[in-house]
Amino acid sequence: MAEIFRLFQQKRNPPAPSTHSFANRTIIVTGSNTGLGYESALQFHRQGCARLILGVRNTSSGQSAASRIRALSSGTGSVEVWQLDMLDYESIKAFAGRVERELERLDVAVLNAGVFSAKPEVGRYGFERTVQVNVLATVLLGLLLLPKLRAGAVQGGEKPVLEFVGSGTHVTLKWDEELKSSSAPLGVLNQRAERAVKGEGSYSGGLYYGSSKLLLQCAIGHLARLAKRADGQVEVAVFSVCPGLTKTSLARDVLKWWIMPFFWLFTAIFARTSEQGARTYVSGAALGEKAHGGFWQHDKLQPTAPLLEGEEGKKRAENVWHEIVSGLRKDVPEVLPLTQGTQSRL
Repeated sequence: MAEIFRLFQQKRNPPAPSTHSFANRTIIVTGSNTGLGYESALQFHRQGCARLILGVRNTSSGQSAASRIRALSSGTGSVEVWQLDMLDYESIKAFAGRVERELERLDVAVLNAGVFSAKPEVGRYGFERTVQVNVLATVLLGLLLLPKLRAGAVQGGEKPVLEFVGSGTHVTLKWDEELKSSSAPLGVLNQRAERAVKGEGSYSGGLYYGSSKLLLQCAIGHLARLAKRADGQVEVAVFSVCPGLTKTSLARDVLKWWIMPFFWLFTAIFARTSEQGARTYVSGAALGEKAHGGFWQHDKLQPTAPLLEGEEGKKRAENVWHEIVSGLRKDVPEVLPLTQGTQSRL
């Protein structure tokens, strides 16, 4: 009952609209052809950004989204559609390479693209699909964009922003003893997914989604440190945001058809609209350096998740970071200098 009341209160008190100006700024939003990504892109354009780039897998759908933004927004900035497939490292590298070559500067990158898998699937790089997209691919893109963001920092001006889309599920997530005690939780999750694919174990999409957001939060702490100079000065604001429960299509491939009517009724009663949820993306970007290393939700910086608290939590985050770097280095060896704080060009 307490959880139902909390959800109802969240719907009644959506995030406040941001009035921050993004004039003269170049902004990337990934996964921006529908849902929260699209709504946040529309808000950024309305609030004056000079150049808006929609990073999408389906460019036809992306062009439709761009047309809607141009029609609905009073902003005069350009809207471009760039291809980006978060299941393909080569596509991610090509996208980042295009950013390096074609953009004079990059001010805000919102890494929104993500998945919620209905069934166990291990991808081409050897990781469970949800973890592959929401963690490894997202961290890879963040690492590759960080040098361009850093290069655009202006002394005394607003800090460039690298914003990840997290989830409050990482705060409420419950891990069993095997996951909590393991020095390689990604490995444990992969082993379980592989067994489930063979029909030798169960699979919970909710567990893998929540776990992916916890693992991402571990990486964000390290990326936030990489975004500082040796003297501790923040060069790029790195943090995560959560829109709360919203009406999006994220669950379209997860729920059985006979559950959908109940799900839509539930979201109609308790969920925010995509427009309301997307306000969190925009207000987070406006917050900038104040949010560095943090988790922004419900118009507040939230406390550290229980699984990341204390020395045990720090050690867990350290282990996860090493697993992520090891996993990426295997297929994208050029990423290693970026994980050590040095810059390289693609």
